[in-house]
Amino acid sequence: MHDRLQQKRNNAIATILSILFLLFTAFYVIFFQCDLFALMQETWAHGQTTNNPYVTAVIVGLLLFLLHLGVKRITQLSGRWEAFTWLPSYLLLGLLTDVDSRTLHYDLIPWAAIMGGCLLVVLLACWLRSVWPSDLRTPVISLLVPGLVVSVISMVLCLTFTNHDAALHQELAAYRHASHDDATRVAAVGRRSQETTPALTALRNVALAREGRVGDELFCYPQPYGSDGLGVNPFTRQNTRFGASTFYTFLGAEPYGGEAPAAFVERLYRQDDTPLHRNLYAASLLLDGKLNDFVRNFPPTASGAPLHFREAWLLCRALRPSGSPLSPDYRDAELQPKLDDFLDTLRRSPRDRKETLNALFLTYGQTYWFYYAQHWL
Repeated sequence: MHDRLQQKRNNAIATILSILFLLFTAFYVIFFQCDLFALMQETWAHGQTTNNPYVTAVIVGLLLFLLHLGVKRITQLSGRWEAFTWLPSYLLLGLLTDVDSRTLHYDLIPWAAIMGGCLLVVLLACWLRSVWPSDLRTPVISLLVPGLVVSVISMVLCLTFTNHDAALHQELAAYRHASHDDATRVAAVGRRSQETTPALTALRNVALAREGRVGDELFCYPQPYGSDGLGVNPFTRQNTRFGASTFYTFLGAEPYGGEAPAAFVERLYRQDDTPLHRNLYAASLLLDGKLNDFVRNFPPTASGAPLHFREAWLLCRALRPSGSPLSPDYRDAELQPKLDDFLDTLRRSPRDRKETLNALFLTYGQTYWFYYAQHWL
């Protein structure tokens, strides 16, 4: 009778912890690491297969469940000790995606130490089980709570040891949206983040150009690469949707061999003055700080001009001597006081230039003035 009651309690605990693990695995594979699993599969399969996150979640969950059963069979841990038999599965789940996204190679030396530590913890649990009093009189909830605590710690370890580079995940998400030709979603990726990568920057810039939002939103995102942020290396990952082929399909054209992004977008603009090419060329001039060329190719208009265009015209006028042929005849009652305040603060601040810009970031961080001052003032 006591054995049957104890078995029932152990089975209940095992079921709860199994459901918890499978739910965590589904979240991990389908939402948190979906794009990284897709990148790994499509790269290793040379583009011959595509990833289905639901199928991947089922396969990964089943294999790790079998690993748990093997550990449990060897250690005979159950009841309050059941959660320790899940620890290797949680850690192996983290290992699966702790991969260098550029080379898809694993650094196994740290993981050898981690799995060695995991083995010691499991062995310690086996020893404690042998000296612990019987669980027959312990309420089932008291047996379950330690397992839940160990499971939560295992989840935290899994998330800590895996690849959780936010910029990388955003880059892969942008590639995924680009492969579906969804410029709106590409442009929305990482909008509130100050971290970026070359590919993520290029994908968002092209998405903004396609949507006609370059003039108003280009500097709402970090732009550390200048006009190079309008293209990606044409030789990277040609066989997957996370590489150059997807990017240039999304853009609608490819550069010549060795052609720099600035020269590439200028050629597109000279050959065919479409709204997309016009937006890309304007972006390249702004990103490289070529105010004279920008004013020459995009002279001031009476009304309805994008915000960054207006900021660039005013800045060019402020930096050129009055009456200079390079100084645009442009007035803007709304923006002029803000530009005056920005420039006066830069000129009068006794602090280091970098400290001054940091202080101005909250007010002017998403303006062309701030971007230009970082590089050329």
